[in-house]
Amino acid sequence: MPRSSALVVVIVAGFAIGACTFAPPAAGGAAASNGGPLGSGASSGTGTGLIGGGGAQTGTGNITGMNCAAVPQAVAKLPPDILLVQDKSGSMNDAADGSCTGNCGANSKWSQTIAALMQVMTATDTDVNWGLKFFTSPNAGTCGVNDGADVAIAANNAARINTTLGNTTPGSSTPTRVAIEKGAAYLMTVNDQNPKFLLLATDGLPNCIPGNSNNQAADMQGAIDAVTNAAGAGFPTFVVGIATTSDPMSDATLNGMATAGGKPRANGPPSYYPVMNQQDLVSALMSIVTIAGTCTFQIPAPPNNDTDANHIGVTVNGTEIPQDKNHTNGWDYSGTGQVVVYGSSCNAIMATPPAPVEIVFKCIVN
Repeated sequence: MPRSSALVVVIVAGFAIGACTFAPPAAGGAAASNGGPLGSGASSGTGTGLIGGGGAQTGTGNITGMNCAAVPQAVAKLPPDILLVQDKSGSMNDAADGSCTGNCGANSKWSQTIAALMQVMTATDTDVNWGLKFFTSPNAGTCGVNDGADVAIAANNAARINTTLGNTTPGSSTPTRVAIEKGAAYLMTVNDQNPKFLLLATDGLPNCIPGNSNNQAADMQGAIDAVTNAAGAGFPTFVVGIATTSDPMSDATLNGMATAGGKPRANGPPSYYPVMNQQDLVSALMSIVTIAGTCTFQIPAPPNNDTDANHIGVTVNGTEIPQDKNHTNGWDYSGTGQVVVYGSSCNAIMATPPAPVEIVFKCIVN
């Protein structure tokens, strides 16, 4: 059946770290249109009309079909949900360069790590819904990891997480497998439409194999399998290695987890993000946050019975781009009611100033 553009929903993608993901308006919200139906006559008629009202962007469009009116809809930006899964094993008290073992103060990996985390959390507080999960869990012994999160994912969470980080002292083993498993289980309980990610930050080889009386036995494959399962459940994992490149076994395990998690470092090897100091970690985290929010948009609810989410187009800077199932340079459906823009069009969206993005509902004419 023939179809033509019936409605343009304007989504202005304001540039920010982790931006470019949007939600539809709340159900039942009314939106005024200018001039009523824009088509002239029945299905063969044409006409033009303003797209505006309520502060929306204004434009014109040629409309073919019956009862095809422009109905502006408000949209809200969706930040990514990122659960930081943070290693607080005893080795985090050591210096990254090996010059000190235990109680290394400001030179310790822990001090450098929490300083970087606080800096990034504060800088991205309005762009990311952060959450925090330690392994081991506080007061849970050598290998214990509790259900849930130590700080639940929420908007504007930096102050709460920073306080929790500042009040925590490392000292445990490294139950990476269970931490990832329970982190993914927690994300399943976070009921929103936001893209969801795990961010694993660790300095050592996984151990604490469930059921093994030797809690120092290495659990390399168990950790990789946990990350693989989390990605399969819809939760990709970014992996940060804190002063690990000199240990071949740790390096191999982190590479395996980064690949299995579906978010390897673009300019590897290594596939994980290697860091040696506070500034390295800040740079890695800022790169990760940008990737987590790139060019994903929620499809608004169809405006009337003549449209649906299966017959849409996407414009970037006023030009319609093609649907591209190869994910090279265009757009495609993703997840539940979302589209992702790829290639040069995504680059334009993430530029400063950003290119505006529109979702175009196309009228289904009987």
